Amino acid sequence: MKAKPSAWAVHGVLILAAILSIFPLFWMTTTAFTPNDLVLRKAFRFWPDDPSLANFRAAFTSYPVGMWLWNSILIATAVTLGKLVIAVPAGFAFAHLRFRGREAAFWTIVATMTFPTVIGIVPLYVGISKLGWFDSRAGVIVPSIAYIGFYVFFMRQTFRTLPGEMFEAARIDSAGPFRQLIQIGLPNVLPAMASLSVISFMGAWNIYLWALLVLDSPEKRTLAVGLKAFTSIDDHEPLWGPMMAVALLSCLPVMILFAFAQRFVMAAFTGRVGE
Repeated sequence: MKAKPSAWAVHGVLILAAILSIFPLFWMTTTAFTPNDLVLRKAFRFWPDDPSLANFRAAFTSYPVGMWLWNSILIATAVTLGKLVIAVPAGFAFAHLRFRGREAAFWTIVATMTFPTVIGIVPLYVGISKLGWFDSRAGVIVPSIAYIGFYVFFMRQTFRTLPGEMFEAARIDSAGPFRQLIQIGLPNVLPAMASLSVISFMGAWNIYLWALLVLDSPEKRTLAVGLKAFTSIDDHEPLWGPMMAVALLSCLPVMILFAFAQRFVMAAFTGRVGE
């Protein structure tokens, strides 16, 4: 069976879009292995003539890149765990428990997704300053956990796919809400929790504006914020090669995580999270 001309056109557009999407990553990788003084000498290259790890060594000796990497991992992990600890029980409660004000509380939480993040920057900045969390990891982690509307909605919809009869039977056996969640609910929504964890980790890994405002000490920055230091021309020429080396390092954990969990992530966006 021959493919229709329209199918060829669609495939051509998709291939072009894929090439355009991959090209920045390819350019970043080649630049990371090109000596810094040769980066701007050639307008285009597929691969450096003499690939070197000098940019990685220069990056780690010029700035505390190791600390930035550790801070990024710690903050992304803490934000992800914090969101799960709140969103999973909340989603279960909104899906299978009966209490006064349930619908109003749920839709109030969902409505927070419509608020632009920038609206809360000034109040949050004043709040963490009064708490003494300025220039600390807690100042980035705690406010980031609060943006949880999508996660509660996602878990509520996932728990609603489970038959209510399972939980009714558990109540007849004198099982409380906590036992229903732990012994019945969680084992059936693990794929959804995995996909939500990946989405949350990727989002927290790329936090930039809020981390830039809160983290002042160079050793407390994250990789996303620290990259900006390589563009400084105050003391020396821009370190484009080392900057691309650090950018490559910052992409690797997220790419590896996505590669292992892509099945769960795709299921999250196609409505097959319960499978």
